[in-house]
Amino acid sequence: MYDGKFTIEEVNDPEVIAQFYRREAQAKRNNDWLSTHWGDVLPQALGKFLAVAGQKAFVADTPAEAWAMAKAAHPDDEGAFMQYVIPTRGPRIYGNQWRMVAV
Repeated sequence: MYDGKFTIEEVNDPEVIAQFYRREAQAKRNNDWLSTHWGDVLPQALGKFLAVAGQKAFVADTPAEAWAMAKAAHPDDEGAFMQYVIPTRGPRIYGNQWRMVAV
């Protein structure tokens, strides 16, 4: 279980740093692709799990299924990600978040 503690370490290994930048670049490509292809993904993704890998969408009823499809199609994509697509469209109100606005 998470005990609330964390450790900050300096990373100097060039291979670890290169791997981080590789993953970050892949994730950015996948995110950029999704931001320009939401129209292709919706409405069939509403209420389902969406995984993005290799700049392609994989929609399934369960997170394990969506992730398995994405990894099977693009096993080398280390920037793949998954999210649940809320089934309702339109604005959402989050009652548990307070924001101060300077007037």
